[in-house]
Amino acid sequence: MKKSPHVRPCRSYDVAEVAEIAKRPRAARWSREAYAAELERPDSIFLVADNGTVCGYAVARLLDETASLLDFAAAADGCGTGRALWSALAAAARARGAAKLTLEVSSANSRALLFYKRAGALVVGRRAKFYNDASDAILMDFILS
Repeated sequence: MKKSPHVRPCRSYDVAEVAEIAKRPRAARWSREAYAAELERPDSIFLVADNGTVCGYAVARLLDETASLLDFAAAADGCGTGRALWSALAAAARARGAAKLTLEVSSANSRALLFYKRAGALVVGRRAKFYNDASDAILMDFILS
């Protein structure tokens, strides 16, 4: 049985693996340089899930008492990578003074919507035809209690 990956802060040597994961369908598709630049931002929380190789990552930015999820990807490995990343991200945001975590997800991404709902995020709005494929952006909040 596989064990859950270790979640830790992203380091510069992880960026190449993060950029490879970002090439997957439905990923944000940031450039390698954009991920590297995120490491330098003092308002950023950038975590990776590591099971010997990087198998997921989360990027959020802090503004006052809100952490905004910018990018999140996890291997569908049945080992709880997504849950481990989400939990660590929530804890890191809370530790840095955030009261809530906000995010948006495509209405066409049913897997992600289900994940966030199961994690406790609440739908708070919608932006019609927001994405290039004309899908709506579903706005969600996760209260960090």
